[in-house]
Amino acid sequence: MALKSEWKRRLEMWRKELPRHFYRPLGSVEVEGFVTLDRLKPEQATKHAFTPMPVGTPWGAKWEYGWFRGQFELPREAAGKRIVLNLKVNGSEAMIWINGQIIEACRGPWEHALLTRSAKGGETYDLLTESYAWHGQTPCEAGPTPPGRVVIPEPPAAQHVIGETTFGVWEEEAWQLHMDVETLFYLRESMEQHSLRVAEIDKGLRDYTVIMDFEQPPEKYPEMIRASRARLGPLLACRNGSTMPEMFCFGQAHLDVAWLWPLEESHHKAARTLANTLALIEEYPDHLFLHSQPVLFAMVKEDYPDLYARVKKAVADGNILPEGALWVEADTNVTGGEAMIRQFMHGIRFVREEFGLESQVMWLPDVFGYSAALPQIIRGCGVKYFSTQKIFWNYHGGETFPYHNFLWQGIDGSEVIAHLHNDYNSPTRPDVMVDRWRLRVQPDGMSTRMVPFGWGDGGGGATREHLEYIRRTGDLEGCPKLRLAGPVPFFEDLVARGEHNINRYVGELYFQAHRGVLTSQARTKRGNRKSEVALREAEMWGATAGALAKFNWPAAKMDALWKTLLVHQFHDILPGSSIHRVYVEAEQALGDVIAGANAVAADAAAALTKKGDALTIFNSLAWPRKVLVTLPEAWNGATDSEGDALCVTIAQGRKLVETTVPACGWTTLTQAAGPRPHCTGGHARAHATANSLENDQLRVTFDPVGQVTSVFDKPAGREL
Repeated sequence: MALKSEWKRRLEMWRKELPRHFYRPLGSVEVEGFVTLDRLKPEQATKHAFTPMPVGTPWGAKWEYGWFRGQFELPREAAGKRIVLNLKVNGSEAMIWINGQIIEACRGPWEHALLTRSAKGGETYDLLTESYAWHGQTPCEAGPTPPGRVVIPEPPAAQHVIGETTFGVWEEEAWQLHMDVETLFYLRESMEQHSLRVAEIDKGLRDYTVIMDFEQPPEKYPEMIRASRARLGPLLACRNGSTMPEMFCFGQAHLDVAWLWPLEESHHKAARTLANTLALIEEYPDHLFLHSQPVLFAMVKEDYPDLYARVKKAVADGNILPEGALWVEADTNVTGGEAMIRQFMHGIRFVREEFGLESQVMWLPDVFGYSAALPQIIRGCGVKYFSTQKIFWNYHGGETFPYHNFLWQGIDGSEVIAHLHNDYNSPTRPDVMVDRWRLRVQPDGMSTRMVPFGWGDGGGGATREHLEYIRRTGDLEGCPKLRLAGPVPFFEDLVARGEHNINRYVGELYFQAHRGVLTSQARTKRGNRKSEVALREAEMWGATAGALAKFNWPAAKMDALWKTLLVHQFHDILPGSSIHRVYVEAEQALGDVIAGANAVAADAAAALTKKGDALTIFNSLAWPRKVLVTLPEAWNGATDSEGDALCVTIAQGRKLVETTVPACGWTTLTQAAGPRPHCTGGHARAHATANSLENDQLRVTFDPVGQVTSVFDKPAGREL
C-alpha cells in the first residue's frame, strides 16, 4: 500500500518533529562587543574596548561589523557528546574563532558550529566572532518607480538585536535518521508512483512513524532511532542497474566578488567560505571543493595567513580545487581582448606559483554572455575546457540552448570542449538529481552530467546535508549515480566516452536575459576602457624605454594596477548590476588606475625624449597619424626628425605645425635655425566657438544640448 493522504500527512508531521530533537542546549554564553566600520584582524579586535551586550541589545548600522566575545565551560554531563555552538548575535554572516583558531563561519541554513566530536567535560572555550550587520534591503529588481517612491529605504541605526547564544549536545544519530528519511522521501517523490520500488519505500516510511514514538520518554529515543534506521537501512542499500547515468559532483560556492555587497565584504566572505570548507573536509575527507577565483585566495592570504596555510594544505591534499583559469569570473562582452588575456595570465600564474598546478578549465557559471573570440583566447592561453550554466537562463521566453556537451568554435576556427551544467546553488537531494537528468536539453549523445553543489552567490559552499545525500545516493536504485569528482575528470571522461564532439556550436554564446548590463553604469564602463588604453600606453612606452633608454620598469606597480582593473571587470561590476557603493568605489579605483598608468607612460616617454631644446610627439596607434602641434612661444619654426622644415600657421595666437607620427612610434621636432615657411590652406585654419566648429572645408553648428544642427560644405556651397 502506497502513501495514501492520511499516511502522507502523518509522515509530514514526523518529518517536522524529528529536527526538534537534534540539539539540546547545555548553557548560554554571555557576550560583550563593539561595532566598527574597519576591517580588523582578530589580534587588532581583541585590543579594542568591549562592553557588555546582553540579550536584547540592538546593534548594527549600515556597513558595520560587530565583534563579540564570551567564555563558557562545558559541564561534566557533556563528556563523550558531540558539542556544538548555536551563535545568535544575529548579523548576516559571522566568522567564529574558538581559543584563537578559526573553526568555521555561520551563514545560511546550517547554524550549528562544531566545537568537538567527543567532549571530555569541563573544557573551557574562549569565543570570538565577527559578524557583518549588512546594509539594508538588497532587492535584485524593482518595477516602475514613480517620483517620490523610495525603492530601497535606508536601514535603521540598529539592524539587529543580540539573541541568546548557547552551546549544547548535537544528537548525531537523530540527524542521521533524518537524512535517511529525507533521502527516501525525496526519492519516492521523483519516481513512478505505482512502481514496486515506491511501494517498498512507502512501507518503510510508514513503519518508521510507528517505530519512532515521540510521545515516549526522551530516554527511549536512542533505541527507537536505532530501530528506525535499521528498518530503513535495506531500502538505502538497493543498487542501480548498469545503464544509470552518472553525475560528477563537487562542492562550490559561487562568490560574487561584488554585487549586493561591496568589494570590502568579499574579503570576509572569501574567508568564511574557505573556513566552512575546511571544517567540512575534516568531517568528510573525500569532500571536493572547487574554488574558482584566485583573487579570493589572494584576499585570504593577505588577511588570514593562518587560515590560508590550512587552505594550501587542503589544495595539496586534493580536497580544494583551485580551478577556473581567470583572476576573477570576468565579463566577456565589455572587457577588451588584451585584458581578457591578462585575466588568464594572472589567474593561471597565481595557481601555478601558489599551488604548483596548471589550470585546465575556464569556469564562468554566471557571466552574461560569451564572446565569439573566447575559444581562441582560451586555447591560446593553454586551457582545454569551458563550462557555464547561465545560458539556460532564458526566463524572458527565449529559445533554449540545445546542448550540454559540444565543441565551441570561435571566430578564427579555434575549438574548445564545452559543457553546460545547471545551477550554482544546487542541492543534492535525490529528486534534484533525477530532474537534472530528466530535464536535460540534450536527449541523445550523453551519459554523464556535471553537478556543482553548495550555496552560492554570496559564497558559503556545501553543508553536511549536501554530502550526506551524496553518501546515500552514490548508487541508490532510482537515482542517477553520483560520483565525487572535479570538473577536469569529468571532461577527461567525456572525451574518453567520445561524447565531447558530437555537437558543434559556432560563434557567440548569446545570453538572452540581463540585456541592460551592456548600457548601464556608463562611467564605470568608460573608466574600464580608458584604464585598458592607459595600461597599454604605459607598457608600450615602458618596454620601449627599457630597451632603448635603460628605463627602470615599475613591475610591482604595474602588476597592482592591472589587478585592480581585472577585479573591476568582474561580471557584476563592469556590466553594471551591483549596488551603488560598488560604483562609487569602482570609479575611484579605475581613476587611480588611469592616473597610475599615465604616470608610468609619462616617465617612460621622458626617458625616450631627446634632451634639450626639442619637442617629442608619441603615437601609440597601429597606423601613422597626422597631428597639429603647438610650438613653444620662443620658436619661430620647427624641423622634423628627417631634418625637413615644417610650415607654420598662426591660429588664435598659436604657432602650429602639422607633422606625421609613425605607427607605434614617435617623432621629435627641433627649433628651426632659419626663417619659418608659412602654410597656405590646410587644417591649421580650424576655429571653434561655443556652438560651432569650422575650417576651410566645413562649418558644423550645434544646439544648446550638443545636437548637430548644420553641416555646411564650404567648397561646394551647400548644406549637408
